[in-house]
Amino acid sequence: MNDIKAIISDIKAGNLKPIYFLMGEEPYYIDEISDYIEENVLDDSEKGFNQVVMYGRDVTIDEIIASAKRYPMMADKQVIIVKEAQDLSRTIDA
Repeated sequence: MNDIKAIISDIKAGNLKPIYFLMGEEPYYIDEISDYIEENVLDDSEKGFNQVVMYGRDVTIDEIIASAKRYPMMADKQVIIVKEAQDLSRTIDA
């Protein structure tokens, strides 16, 4: 619980990490952090081009990497959220 408060406090203070891997037994806390990031890191005007929410069962690692390599458009950063990443394929497409 203290870790969650610390992560959200850091984000509020503008101390963002390049990547957050959120996992654990309690999905409530994962959702709390990912929802906070989704709602607060970018302004509404920046979200259209710079925020992507993907689901592990629907994307490949290559698609995630391609999104991460894009430069932000009219913003300082972009946000890529991969929900249910445990459903990502573990095989590499040739």
